[in-house]
Amino acid sequence: MNMKLKAVGTVLLTVAACACVVTRFPAVSAQESALAAAGFILPAGAVQAWEEGPETSVCPASEFSHSPSATSASSSSSALRASSDGTSSASASLPSGKGTTSVLPDKDLGGHILETDISHTGEEQDGIRVKDSNKNHPLNVASVLKERPPLHIKVDGTPMVLIYHTHTTEAFAGVTRTRDPSRSVVAVGDAITRSLKAAGFGVIHDTTIHDDPAFNGSYTRSAQTISRNLAKYPSIQVTLDVHRDTMTSESGTRYKPTLLVNGKRACQIMVIAGCDDDGSLGFPNWEQNLRWAVRIQKGAAEMYPNLMRPLDFGPTRYNEQMTPGSLLAEFGTEVNTLDEAVYSGSLFGQIMANQLKALASK
Repeated sequence: MNMKLKAVGTVLLTVAACACVVTRFPAVSAQESALAAAGFILPAGAVQAWEEGPETSVCPASEFSHSPSATSASSSSSALRASSDGTSSASASLPSGKGTTSVLPDKDLGGHILETDISHTGEEQDGIRVKDSNKNHPLNVASVLKERPPLHIKVDGTPMVLIYHTHTTEAFAGVTRTRDPSRSVVAVGDAITRSLKAAGFGVIHDTTIHDDPAFNGSYTRSAQTISRNLAKYPSIQVTLDVHRDTMTSESGTRYKPTLLVNGKRACQIMVIAGCDDDGSLGFPNWEQNLRWAVRIQKGAAEMYPNLMRPLDFGPTRYNEQMTPGSLLAEFGTEVNTLDEAVYSGSLFGQIMANQLKALASK
């Protein structure tokens, strides 16, 4: 995939073959660190090349840089209240007695790993955080929330959701990549599936491996998997491509975006919603997908504050044109633990279930 790098502020993005995305940051001040962002965009008119040509080891993502210094950690958390366990409470009581979420202070875990929070970066709109890299379609969250996604939801076990993995072998701390589904992003997909099924939704979890033995062509192969499932289960309304991310600074520090939910560590999640910003992507239903993405982000902010990184809204497609309810989600990075990612998967499944039920009731 022939990608352009769009630098914002002082951020520099580079790519490594073994990871979904590697983000490298030069040294910046704490203030610059909190505001800097970068994202991948497709060049105008490159859809056919993207579909048919070779890919690099890049999946869509945008990252927000953090200084590894204690000064940066304290300044970014200045509005938070320190709790007795050393975390910073976001004053985020969850509904229905579900507990609380807590932002963790930056912590050097050794081995050039920094546990950190990136949920507060990006731009705040209507109670959620967003990162909009489009030139022609600025995001107005309040307006989008007024529009109903064109989804026809049933809560009777009929297949409504397809979960799949373009980069199926992506894994977590200690393994990075593996064909073992119990240790890869497939386990995260299993956790999401369990939460959705517990709420009464029919789910198809397709664990087809698309990135091994060849990484190039992963998105073309996963598109075929989506088409096959849509043909077999025409009731499917929502597709979710589950990945994990990678963030590495120029100095070699690897970032571990983590928080506490009900006292348990969970990795932070980024949802990606594409936009046909200049009309070149062959993505006519992007506004419908955006409605679903914004509802997920809003629901997550209400149920589990700080669980989500900013919603990434930019000129990308990544198979999201195939249904009006298609999304891509990145769960943590390669230095988050499998347990953290699986736990976040179960939480994300609950968020999806709540939003699906809200649409089913109308």
